[in-house]
Amino acid sequence: MRNFRSSQNGNAAGWLLVLIVIAIIAGGYWWVSNKGASSPPDNEAPPAGEEPPIDDNPPTDDIPPIEEDDPAEPPAEPDVLTDADGRVFAYLPVGALLPSSGPGFVDETVYRPEVAFPTEDPVFLNSQVYRYGGGMGSLNGMNGGQCDARNYDYPWQDTFCEHRDRNQPLCPGGGHEGLDIRPHTCVKNTHWAIAVDDGRVIDIRRHWVTMQTPDGTIYNYLHLNMGELSVVEGQEVRKGDRIGKISNDFFKSDGTSVPTTTHLHFEMYENYVAAPGETPLFTKVNPYMTLVAAYDRKLRGE
Repeated sequence: MRNFRSSQNGNAAGWLLVLIVIAIIAGGYWWVSNKGASSPPDNEAPPAGEEPPIDDNPPTDDIPPIEEDDPAEPPAEPDVLTDADGRVFAYLPVGALLPSSGPGFVDETVYRPEVAFPTEDPVFLNSQVYRYGGGMGSLNGMNGGQCDARNYDYPWQDTFCEHRDRNQPLCPGGGHEGLDIRPHTCVKNTHWAIAVDDGRVIDIRRHWVTMQTPDGTIYNYLHLNMGELSVVEGQEVRKGDRIGKISNDFFKSDGTSVPTTTHLHFEMYENYVAAPGETPLFTKVNPYMTLVAAYDRKLRGE
């Protein structure tokens, strides 16, 4: 009887052990299954309403490097040109004349890109008639004498087609046929005018000298000291050769002297074409931009 009960007790203990093992396995399976279901795959978004888990140590390989902005480049320095006195060269647009002084003539053409500037020293292009010391200076409130310091400063100003009593093909009704150039100072018979190109002196009369290049361009120099010229008619000249000193010589055809300021009046004849296909007109053209380009090269030492 004792042996039978001992056998029953042993069987019961064995079955209990089996049930415990089964319960442990089942519990582990359930825990693993539920934990896996509660963690979304790396590539899937978490269920709506739940915040994604925060990873305190994210992989650094997936973080793009922070790109620093390129340092700002400094603005380009303006191209400043200064003359021998340290003054900054500046000029007004072609055709921009003083108020009530004339219509002007806008021509951006640089007719001769390699010419020299027609003076040795720094100069100032502006009106001899409508500025200080000119007969019409009061029209713009510029009362004073020709040696007023304000006449001897930049910016340059165009004077082609200022009102005059002479006819000119590019200035209907009459107009100034060239550009007025004040010398470096108000002192006459001191500052040299020079040949802007290679050529030959083809005419000297009254108050002007005319030279012509081998290909036909003509230059007129007016108001030089006609008694002390450095050239004679028929002479061959090279670019840069001295022609004469800037003065105020001005004479009528009968030899009568006409008052004017100390300046060089410079003219240039070229073939002018009003529009493509039209017949060229050999006439006095506006040399303003040609002289601006030449002065620019002069100040650069080119």
